[in-house]
Amino acid sequence: MSARNTAVGNLWRCVLMALCVASMTALANGRYQIDPIETKTSYETRYLGFFSVYGVFDRMTGVMRYDTTKPAAERDAFIHVVIDATTLRALSFNSKAKREMLRGPEFFNIEKYPAIEFVSSAFRFDAGKLIAIDGHMTLTGVIKPVSLTVVKSGCEPASSQRAARCTATAEVVINRTEFGMTGWAATVSDQVKIAVELVAIADQNGKPAAAPVIINTQRPADSANGATPAAPVPATAPAATASVPTVSAKN
Repeated sequence: MSARNTAVGNLWRCVLMALCVASMTALANGRYQIDPIETKTSYETRYLGFFSVYGVFDRMTGVMRYDTTKPAAERDAFIHVVIDATTLRALSFNSKAKREMLRGPEFFNIEKYPAIEFVSSAFRFDAGKLIAIDGHMTLTGVIKPVSLTVVKSGCEPASSQRAARCTATAEVVINRTEFGMTGWAATVSDQVKIAVELVAIADQNGKPAAAPVIINTQRPADSANGATPAAPVPATAPAATASVPTVSAKN
């Protein structure tokens, strides 16, 4: 074997070893960043009872802790994500007025509340399979407990093409009027399905974990009991990979 071939072979062995070490390190610390490009978020509701009204949000950021090297009951899993509501695209309306209506005060009220936030409180498993994520959603400044149904999920180690990652498809149905979205009550359904195709990339930078940053939104009284709910994340939040970018709201 020539010296050149030997050198190339040694180089590939080093590359493969580095990938293996990086993959094992990422899986061992269980820390992930939400991929804002590959993650897809959509909403869907009904107009006049049978027309589907749907659209997408083009950007989500966040952090996740999910240690797949441990049994499901011991993973101490956590996720905190922020949807950039300003990236809303209403795909089922040709009317500019209707598209602006969705962004306005009667619906998403994006100018005042430019972000939608979810902070988990518990991951639920059945026979080792992730089936739901409980937590609190902040939408139009109102905090409500919600439970995301996990349709499918999985994690894969790093390869020569990409870093280790976890993916999941999850959805939740909310009653929009509970979040102050009261517009067009006679024609648009109260139920809105929010679906997420999540891609989380393993953190390999070795930096110290930082607590997620709670978005600066107004938090009006909970519509169910008239009490102002506490922020869903305590001052000392569970460790994650990095701070979620803060989105400031207009007051």
